[in-house]
Amino acid sequence: MKVGYIVKRFPRASETFIAQEILGLERLGVEVVIFALRPNDRSVDHDWLDEIAAPVHTFESQSFSTCWRALQTRSWQAPEWRESVHSAILAAFDHPKRSGKRYLVEASWIAEMSRVLGVQHLHAHFANHPTYVAMLSHLIGEIPYSFTAHAKDIYLDGPSPEIWTQQLERAAFAVTVSHGNRLHLGSFLGPQAMSKVSTLHNGIDLDRIQPRKNLPARNGKKVVFASRLIAKKGADLLVDAALRIGRNEPSVEFIIAGEGEEGPKLEEQVAELGIADNVRFTGLLPHQELISLIADSDLFVLPCRVAANGDRDALPTVLLEAMAAGVPCISTPVNGIPEIIDQGQTGLIVPENDPASLAAAIDQLLGDPGSRRMMGVAGRRKAERKFDLRSSTARLRKLFESAVRDCSTNPDSQVTTVAAV
Repeated sequence: MKVGYIVKRFPRASETFIAQEILGLERLGVEVVIFALRPNDRSVDHDWLDEIAAPVHTFESQSFSTCWRALQTRSWQAPEWRESVHSAILAAFDHPKRSGKRYLVEASWIAEMSRVLGVQHLHAHFANHPTYVAMLSHLIGEIPYSFTAHAKDIYLDGPSPEIWTQQLERAAFAVTVSHGNRLHLGSFLGPQAMSKVSTLHNGIDLDRIQPRKNLPARNGKKVVFASRLIAKKGADLLVDAALRIGRNEPSVEFIIAGEGEEGPKLEEQVAELGIADNVRFTGLLPHQELISLIADSDLFVLPCRVAANGDRDALPTVLLEAMAAGVPCISTPVNGIPEIIDQGQTGLIVPENDPASLAAAIDQLLGDPGSRRMMGVAGRRKAERKFDLRSSTARLRKLFESAVRDCSTNPDSQVTTVAAV
């Protein structure tokens, strides 16, 4: 089986879940080809990326006139698909963004590359730009497609309900990464469209991430935050909690790993509060170095919130990784996070935007090593039970196979219904 993955860029430091999914599929014998719609804007230093065999084909600028001639030729040579090609053209011109014409050019390129490379199915990550291109590629090139919806593409920069409906009607299936996402989508898409959408949690490589048997000897305790430094991740709330805790527990070290637009403001906040000796910023770390940092910590904290612009997390992969490393977690009830953390068993959930409750929860667990050990063990077990990369990619492979089989046995069929989970 040969599947083409459509992504904005590849690889990206904040999208390890896509790279790990591809690696998991390759381990199951799926041949993957990556179609990147934009050149990568920076290097990514994750050592395990070298294990991915999939070639990356990056779209290069192409004139619309060249694309138009290719589509005309396609219509003349394959009259049975003339209506479908015309539908692709109309959909591109009807897109509310001016980039619709560019999407058509990208789709034409992917359709041709898929034909040359023998790709049997297309899968897009994120329900906006990549999925719309996948839909146009399907119309142009007679190839089934599916997509994964995550978070920003649902709550902030997502398609209109009309485009959601178009994409789902033509897709073989769609998945989203949390039950919370699926409930939200169902609130405006309706039951017929939602019959095509199932929940598929992100999987993590449990062989690569192992709990530490013994933490290194040290004088104080270590609390780690790791994510992009943007509003919805809530790093500023952890800084506030660090100030409260540091008054009574000056030996606690708070480590903030990551980078983003909030970074300079956070460092300024730490300096102004006079807690620079207790709060350390590492910047962006290679993935394995980050996992080692988390595994060596006493506690992992990710105080997510719904940002002022509506953006929010769905199922933060780094929380899954912390649980796999046997580290108790503290987070908030935003979206799919309660699907990860079982309150009082694998960690604690506190109200969002509440630094006092966050500080109290951190203080509670730092003072209770027995609960931390219990939660760490329970977290690892839950990761093995619900978030194993092998299980999630095996299910995805079956969905791909079903879509390809349906297309080959019923070439006129445009859709495959997937039971909702």
